Amino acid sequence: MSDNLALQIVDEEWEEGFKIDSDKLAEWALKKIAEETAEAQRYINVCKTFVDEYNFKAQKAQERLETKTAYLKSQLQEYFSTVPHKATKTQETYKLPSGTLKMKFGSPKFEVDNDKLVQWLKDNKLTMFIKTEEKAQWGELKKQEKWQCSNGKLIDEFGCVVEGVTVEDRPDSFEVEI
Repeated sequence: MSDNLALQIVDEEWEEGFKIDSDKLAEWALKKIAEETAEAQRYINVCKTFVDEYNFKAQKAQERLETKTAYLKSQLQEYFSTVPHKATKTQETYKLPSGTLKMKFGSPKFEVDNDKLVQWLKDNKLTMFIKTEEKAQWGELKKQEKWQCSNGKLIDEFGCVVEGVTVEDRPDSFEVEI
C-alpha cells in the first residue's frame, strides 16, 4: 500500500492491519497526535473558562447573601444575648422551631516550631512528649548495594533475600513528545 493511500485510510478511519512502516507515516502520526492534543487542549481551556466564570458568579452570590443577611444576623445575635440559653464548654445555644442560635467560643490556634519545641521539652526533662521514630533510609541503602531482583524478592550482593522489600516488575513505557 502506498504512503498516500495509507494516510487517506488512516485519516478517515482506523483500519485493521494499518502499520507505520516509514518515516513519512511516523511523521503523519506525530502530526495527528499534535492535532488531537491541540483540539483537546482547546476544549479543556473552554471548559476551564466556564469553571472560572461560574466560580466568580458563585463568589459574588455568596457575597450578596452575606450582605443581605448580615443585618438580620446581627439582630439575632443581639436577641440571643437577652434570652436564657444552654451553655456547654465550647458554645451556648438557643433553639427555635426554624433553627438554632449558637455562640461558639473562640479557641486558640497554635503554630508549632517542632525543632524549638523538642529542644524545650528536652531542656525541661519532658522527653515523654517526644516521639522517636525508626525509619529505614531506603534511598541511601539502595545506593550502597548491588541488587538483583528475582521472583518479587530483592537479593543483595551476597545472595541473601532482603526482608521487608518486595519487588514489582513494571513494564517499559513508550512516550511520544510533541
